[in-house]
Amino acid sequence: MRIRKVLIKASIFLLAILTVGLSIRAVLNYTMGRKLQHYLAQAKADGVPLTHRDLAPTCDDTDNAAVLWKAAEILFEPIPSDRAVLNKTLETIFNGEPINEASRATRDRLIEKNRRVLEFINEASQKTCFRFGDWTKPFYFIGQPNAIKLIQAVRLLGIDAVLRAESGQAKGGLEQCRLGMNFVRKLMDEPMLFQTLIALVDMKSLLICFNRIASGRDLDSETLSAWIKEMDVPSWRKKFARCAQSVRIFSLEHGLGLIRGDQDVLAEADKAGIGGKRFFYWLARPFLKAEIVWRQGQFLEVEQRIGMPFFRIKEMDRDPSRKPKPAPWYLRLPGILSTDFESVFLKEAAFEALMLTTKAGLACKIYKNINGRYPENLEALVPEILDELPIDPFTGKPLVCKVENNGLLIYSFGSNEKDDGGRSTYAITQLVMEKDDDWAWREKLK
Repeated sequence: MRIRKVLIKASIFLLAILTVGLSIRAVLNYTMGRKLQHYLAQAKADGVPLTHRDLAPTCDDTDNAAVLWKAAEILFEPIPSDRAVLNKTLETIFNGEPINEASRATRDRLIEKNRRVLEFINEASQKTCFRFGDWTKPFYFIGQPNAIKLIQAVRLLGIDAVLRAESGQAKGGLEQCRLGMNFVRKLMDEPMLFQTLIALVDMKSLLICFNRIASGRDLDSETLSAWIKEMDVPSWRKKFARCAQSVRIFSLEHGLGLIRGDQDVLAEADKAGIGGKRFFYWLARPFLKAEIVWRQGQFLEVEQRIGMPFFRIKEMDRDPSRKPKPAPWYLRLPGILSTDFESVFLKEAAFEALMLTTKAGLACKIYKNINGRYPENLEALVPEILDELPIDPFTGKPLVCKVENNGLLIYSFGSNEKDDGGRSTYAITQLVMEKDDDWAWREKLK
């Protein structure tokens, strides 16, 4: 009898706790729901894109470069040993070393075997848009290109351009680089972070190959001026900003899907190791709503930073009042999709440094065509050749320019913000390299 009374009291106590807990949850759910609805309504009124369909590229099949890439993707089948040869060759080009003749047979075989793939890329570069995925589907199922094939095919195209130039067809090699860069820019018509990162890798490969062709060769000022226009950092940043928008939107759609209990979203959450249990997400719904609002605010701040040079972003991060704050612990439990943009900003800055040193190097070649010598500093290029002084995205100071007995050297300090004398490392193994982290343009005197 006594045990029975104890059990009854315990049951009443637990029921009371459960009732209080559910009441608190209901109040929080209502309060957070109101905040979420207010955010969505205000964002819509402000014209902020809220669904992935708002960013879907407009692209007819006849103008769609992705149709040609899909055909190329089917044909292109590099084996691991082929990829190793391509990577080693590109590293050799990056280091300014003679291309290894021992692997020529493998390279020639690869190029001829994939000649149609390279032709498809060249054809695709002349289309007006790129839409690979089906943007009418939920955001998880849009579909994306094969990253490995995209990177290796563009790498092969760049190497082929260098080999053509070094066999006496410099004009053809430069044109192939230009077509490759046009194709890579089109990848960013689809504002996906995944494709943006691929585009950064591909453009870096093509710039390395272009530098090998252009540096040390006599090129007329008209050709050099046309290439300077290709080094357009602002237009690249504009496309990069749309990528950040897509990350914010996918995070929003993911969170709203968890709140609704969408089967597809829960299934993807399970694949990601989040654990898509209906009861958990029902219980966590108030925190999900709060996390959505909090993360959207963080993403919107990221979007504002994308238009800034990297050194400005770092200055903001050093200011405690402006440094992005981590989410409170109770907002991390639901596990809404998020992205750490610090590494993305760093990769973008490294690419910009390579583009800006290339632009400055080309301008110096024009100066030499006019004056018979290289300029003593980059200030001499403004405003006759360049509209503005090229600024190192890592330091906020002008790029280093040295005219020495062995030629011209222009470089950025790189992520470590140290002067490594223009030495660069092809294989970046960490976000901030301790040394040999400079991004450089070299021009040797003949």
